[in-house]
Amino acid sequence: MLTIDDLAKYPFLRRASSFVESYGLTFQDLASEEYSYVVQRAVERVRCGIEGRWAELNVVDPETEILAYPLALAFVYGLKSAWVVRRFANSEQKRCFELLKNEEKEKIAEVGKDGFDWDLEGTELTVSGVMFDFSLPVEKYLEVAPSFHSPDWKLVNRHVTGGRVYLKQVEVARLLSEALKLKILKKAEEEDIKKFQMPEKLLLKLEGLEKLIKETKIYDEDAMVEVVEEAKPPCIVALLKDLAAGKSLSHMARFTVTTFLINTGESVEDVLKHFSNVADFDEGKARYQVEHIAGLIGSKTKYMPPKCDVLRSFGLCVGGDAYCKKVRHPLQYYKMRAREIKRKKGWEKGA
Repeated sequence: MLTIDDLAKYPFLRRASSFVESYGLTFQDLASEEYSYVVQRAVERVRCGIEGRWAELNVVDPETEILAYPLALAFVYGLKSAWVVRRFANSEQKRCFELLKNEEKEKIAEVGKDGFDWDLEGTELTVSGVMFDFSLPVEKYLEVAPSFHSPDWKLVNRHVTGGRVYLKQVEVARLLSEALKLKILKKAEEEDIKKFQMPEKLLLKLEGLEKLIKETKIYDEDAMVEVVEEAKPPCIVALLKDLAAGKSLSHMARFTVTTFLINTGESVEDVLKHFSNVADFDEGKARYQVEHIAGLIGSKTKYMPPKCDVLRSFGLCVGGDAYCKKVRHPLQYYKMRAREIKRKKGWEKGA
């Protein structure tokens, strides 16, 4: 069922790992000129992760794609940076989702089985006008779904029959890609990975990425690993209230709220729900625009929200509060408030 091209698309599968093992390569082999093309591709994959975009699939050379993935992971873990691990995990999650959401149903089931031991069954069940494409055992669903913040993912809001949760294809793609992200993050916490040291000769291949990491971390995404509702600045809160009331926003207002939500951890699906109450909402058009802003399509550039002075010039600043006086950017406000809120919750928990 799965071809070598499929393994290049989904190199985290067990069959892809077996393919890599069949080469019998060591780090010393990879450091040689003979495999420079593999190292180059692995470094590019790490770079894409740091920049917040996902690596385009190289359909011409699937073998290199498969071989480069575990080396890219080794680079990521070898850098000893939790931030880099998270960026890479997010990048791979986006890539996996984009590939899976348009994949053949049979192959999606194979990816679930080979990658995560998921028993995905195809179906054409329709309930209340909603057609489902798959069903998944409840216990497997609960391995991933709790990491999503939208109420739609809560088990009580899903159609469950016979111990199985019924899902649309795009939802299965979301779950599987999130499972990959969690797998990468959890692997980083294992003791042998923490002790792992990448050979110096290979680490030298990452020269130049240190500056990129420093520049990209400017908004410190450590504070943005999970969505902190109370940390949103007044301007964003006001725009979200307008959307909830069904008001139509200006282009700059839509761009501002979308970029802010994307950069603070909300998914494309979550962002679209905020806009669904607007009278002229067109899901297809809105999805394209949000995915473009998120860096999933087009230039693969993830856009940032405008600075505070730009928002003021467009009349989107609502006066602010004491925190607003200390920052020049909505994400700086969010970072400051999120850290404070988490610190306070930590104290209360320890009290």
